[in-house]
Amino acid sequence: MSELGSTLDREFDEQAEPETDFMRRGVVKWLIRVVSGLYAIAFIVPVVRFLRSGSAEEGGEKVTQISLKAALTLKPGEFQMFKFGSKPAIVIRQGPDDFKAYLATCTHLGCTVNYNPGLRRITCACHGGQYDPDTGKNIAGPPPAPLAPLKTEVSSDGDFIVKA
Repeated sequence: MSELGSTLDREFDEQAEPETDFMRRGVVKWLIRVVSGLYAIAFIVPVVRFLRSGSAEEGGEKVTQISLKAALTLKPGEFQMFKFGSKPAIVIRQGPDDFKAYLATCTHLGCTVNYNPGLRRITCACHGGQYDPDTGKNIAGPPPAPLAPLKTEVSSDGDFIVKA
């Protein structure tokens, strides 16, 4: 009887092992899929949020002009950073009655640009992009397009106005 019992035990063990092995593999495959899915979500969500961030003006209303009284106190060669709606912008006084204003967002990756009076260039610190302050045209580095210009005017009551 012991021989018959041991033969039955071996057959039972051989049948049980493949099922247990199959179940283990299934659980491991399931865990790998879940973890891979979580990594994919963790990557995709920030990318989608970044791509959607510049698509609409914040606050519901689009800004078309602002008053910037402090720009009139600038000396030639000086600049001022300001917000044009939710976007950074820059105004540069080039002469007594000559002002240039641009959206201060680099056209390469969206970093904020700054004016360098020593170089007489608008520069982007992220990747070394440079723009001509007279035209906003990209002249060095990776930016693919010029800066977006803004119109400037001094109103009849002496107020400095920046328009889109």
